[in-house]
Amino acid sequence: MSHRYRKSTLSNSLIYFLAALTTSSSAYAVDLFRWQDDQGNIHYTDQVPPKYIEQGYRVISEQGLTIRTIKSTAEIESNQVPSTPQISKKQAYQDQRLLMTYSSEEEITSTRDRKLADTQAMLDLTQETIILLDTQFRQLTKEASDFEKQNKEIPESLLGEIYAARKKIKNYQNRLDQGSDSITKIKQSFATTLQRYRQLKNAMDNIEQKP
Repeated sequence: MSHRYRKSTLSNSLIYFLAALTTSSSAYAVDLFRWQDDQGNIHYTDQVPPKYIEQGYRVISEQGLTIRTIKSTAEIESNQVPSTPQISKKQAYQDQRLLMTYSSEEEITSTRDRKLADTQAMLDLTQETIILLDTQFRQLTKEASDFEKQNKEIPESLLGEIYAARKKIKNYQNRLDQGSDSITKIKQSFATTLQRYRQLKNAMDNIEQKP
């Protein structure tokens, strides 16, 4: 039997069934269910077999109109919006502060750029200081070398200055290394901040768009 013929036969059966319902007493009126079996055949009955309920069906009125459509389990799961994961009180507080601190993504990026610029300026100044201290250190060591060339004892004050200059260079070099790490941390921190801000804004927009 062709699909076209089967569809026509089903339609005639449906019309006959509906006509019988219409002419019967309203006290005996029942809903009609339209469902599909595993072979793709369409059925109109007064109840849906349990094994086909999860596949979805339609409820048909006495006038042959679809009252409502019951989606299949697969359709419901595919259209389901993922639930918002639970967050801790600490995270909720941080989210609140984030939304209060920044009014836009541009404000976050501009704040990040200012901090990066300030940190880079500090690094540049530290580098210049290291260069000056290194020049001073070289001068002091040259003076000490001159004393040795003359077979003279190096003054303790000069040795103290050499030691102090070397220590300062080491301290400033540590600052320079820490500053370089700070640049990386600032970028990572603001990347996380920007991502979380977008998530919160998208969630708020979705809530506002819901009827």
